[in-house]
Amino acid sequence: MKKLIAFILAMVVMASVSVTAFAAEDLSAGSGESEIKTHVYSHYSITIPAVIDLQNGEVGQVTISDAMVEDNYSVKVFVTNTEEFGGISLTHSNGTDSINCSLLNIENNMLANTENPLVSFGNADLQQGTATKYFDIQAENYGMPGDYSGIMQYSFECTPNE
Repeated sequence: MKKLIAFILAMVVMASVSVTAFAAEDLSAGSGESEIKTHVYSHYSITIPAVIDLQNGEVGQVTISDAMVEDNYSVKVFVTNTEEFGGISLTHSNGTDSINCSLLNIENNMLANTENPLVSFGNADLQQGTATKYFDIQAENYGMPGDYSGIMQYSFECTPNE
């Protein structure tokens, strides 16, 4: 009886070894496929002149270049340092007097601020990868005679069209 049990166990062991060898052969050959995904985000360069001299007739302009923007997205430029009156202050060279300066989006004739963009570029504007848009600058014509200056701070973002 011991011989019979030993024989049966030996056969079970051999059967399990052969199944393992058979499975290994199946796993060593074959083919398959994997899907690879990625997302290329919009990219562009924004240029705004460092100095805009209204006395010399210069105008506000924003240029976008090397632009590749996703379908149904827009690049918007916002003024981030507007004051309560909706514009920025220009300070006289004497350091004490100031006047108000408004920045207007020409396309919608609205004051530019953190919610209303100074300019906006859509896909139609970017067919060539480069475009320039202008904004209106209105400085008060009254105040202490002399030179005035101020800083316009801005931000830009690329967001889906609404």
